[in-house]
Amino acid sequence: MKSIVIYYSLEGHTKFVAQLLAKELKAEVLELKLVKPFPSRGFSKFFWCGKSAVFNEKPELKTKIPSLKDYNIIVIGTPVWAGKCASPINSLLVSITKDQQIKGKKIAVLVTNGGGSISKCVKQIQKTLTGNEFLEPLHFVNPSKDKEEEIVKKIRDWVQAINN
Repeated sequence: MKSIVIYYSLEGHTKFVAQLLAKELKAEVLELKLVKPFPSRGFSKFFWCGKSAVFNEKPELKTKIPSLKDYNIIVIGTPVWAGKCASPINSLLVSITKDQQIKGKKIAVLVTNGGGSISKCVKQIQKTLTGNEFLEPLHFVNPSKDKEEEIVKKIRDWVQAINN
């Protein structure tokens, strides 16, 4: 089965987990980059990222989205911003639904956050990519290198479950 992990990461937490997942899944990896990156520190980070998520903005992607028709499993990785997916995921979803019309794929959502609910974020993706099979979401709270063993175990269990 051909798989891809597509993710956005502002501070590196989602990137860390997405790369571990891709390795275990033997998947290709695609990091979403923006034409105009968000601030990554201080009050401006929280203000601009939160505003962007709340208003469902779709920042311009620098990353080209490949054709996803040949992939069986598509993983979308995102941090949670103001209870929602990071706004670059909105841009990805628009690209997928407008240009590709994917159906019948296995879609997984990889979510990182500091705690709290991920349901709005997961529903946001499910609502947009109808006609696909959604796998159990993978959720990591405050992932870091010192938790790598624990993260890899959770990923391996998840990969084993979806392959059975």
